[in-house]
Amino acid sequence: MVRNTVLEKPAIKHLQARADSSLAALEKAIARDLEILEYPSKSWMPVTKGPEGQHVHDVVVVGGGHCGVTAAFALIRERISNILVLEKSPPGAEGPWQTYARMPDLRTRKAVAGNELGYVNLTFRAYYEAREGEEAYAELKRISCDEWTCYLLWLRRVLKIPVQNGTELLLVEPQGKLFKLQVLHDGEVETIYTRRVVMTSGPLSMGGSVIPDIVQQSLPTTAYHAAYDDFDLNTLIGKRVVVVGAGASAFDNAGAALEVGAASVDLLVRRAKIPPVSVIRWTDTSGFLQTYADLSDDQKWRMIHQVQRNAAPPTPRALNRVQGWRNFNIHFSSPIVGAKMNGDEVEITTPNETLHADVILLATGFMFDLKKNAALAPFVDQIALWRDRYTPQSGGSDKYLQSPYLGRNYEFIEKDPGAATYLKHIFCYNQSSTLSMGPTGRVSGLKYGIKRLMMGVCGSFMREDYDHHLQAVTNFNFNEFQGHPWMEDIG
Repeated sequence: MVRNTVLEKPAIKHLQARADSSLAALEKAIARDLEILEYPSKSWMPVTKGPEGQHVHDVVVVGGGHCGVTAAFALIRERISNILVLEKSPPGAEGPWQTYARMPDLRTRKAVAGNELGYVNLTFRAYYEAREGEEAYAELKRISCDEWTCYLLWLRRVLKIPVQNGTELLLVEPQGKLFKLQVLHDGEVETIYTRRVVMTSGPLSMGGSVIPDIVQQSLPTTAYHAAYDDFDLNTLIGKRVVVVGAGASAFDNAGAALEVGAASVDLLVRRAKIPPVSVIRWTDTSGFLQTYADLSDDQKWRMIHQVQRNAAPPTPRALNRVQGWRNFNIHFSSPIVGAKMNGDEVEITTPNETLHADVILLATGFMFDLKKNAALAPFVDQIALWRDRYTPQSGGSDKYLQSPYLGRNYEFIEKDPGAATYLKHIFCYNQSSTLSMGPTGRVSGLKYGIKRLMMGVCGSFMREDYDHHLQAVTNFNFNEFQGHPWMEDIG
């Protein structure tokens, strides 16, 4: 079992101790909210057994980050409680906040809501004010990554979300109306059966990091890290570091390297200047987030081309984080045109100069390639991609043509109709759904994306179990007027 170093962090232990001593009243109010808003509370899912009588989950959610926890909460709220959330990381290390998000604070503004699904007492604001007071929240500028980690762990505990940490999905095998999942749990391979799979894992699960060809072909893997790699920052102490990229992740990695004690940090930017506009902020409207998925393919393509025309720029705090260091330099108009090893050091050439470094950090984004997700191997060639369904008539990143072409509720679609009908029972709720569904995996989009996802999951169950429900309503004969003289006696 992997040691859980996150929960051992002094900052995390301090925040959780404060929460334990000050949130009793809020948690009591939450319990009342959930009771008041429980209607309809009737269970409606039939019991399903495996091929040899094994337990079958109705839904297995893959990924225990903020999307996975929120999806599980939504399922339970819709009275689909026979579920399990699989998470390969230990508690607290779900998502990027304690691994590759090398920033002290969230880029998202503090007032954003989504995880709470409309329950005011479950918002981050309610959590923080109950612990620190209203004045403290008013003075809070940004939510720290440690704060966010503790908030998500609290949500999971209060809502009794069934997360199984230390569990990695290895394989998804269709078996009739079921899926047989092979998982690695605490070093042992286990089998789990489920009727539906909801994939809420992060960007790396559907492709991985983009490694520029010139780096991949010229340098050994020991000479570089991708920004999404979970590597030990202490290995950068005393090292000459080159960071490649101009977005928020590039500056976060540069700042982290400087703070840990790198000898020098050089940031290479292809453009002459950094685009100052974070276009993604424009999308934070109910009109866009709620209805984007209903646009035509061409409308989606043109819209996402505009939304993604700039990488998310660094926050003002990220800029300030690197500006004051004398051993930091930024190089504009400096794409890498050459790279090679010169003894133990990396030699990097740009149109303007040659730099020498000990390690490169590549903040060059992520790609979509479903074949890199080994769990999907049995049917990955049957999943429809955008390139299978759409040919762009205008400019845009070919990267998105590699993303899955999803149905209106995040479900996979067959490349060849009739060849893999079970695909509609696997739902893909992560960054690879952006072109099909919009950026609804972000916290600001959860309230719309999760609602659409739940409509798909519930609808698929109702259609598949129609005969069961038809028989149930046919047999329904509860007489609430038993013995009343005006009412027929139904025996």
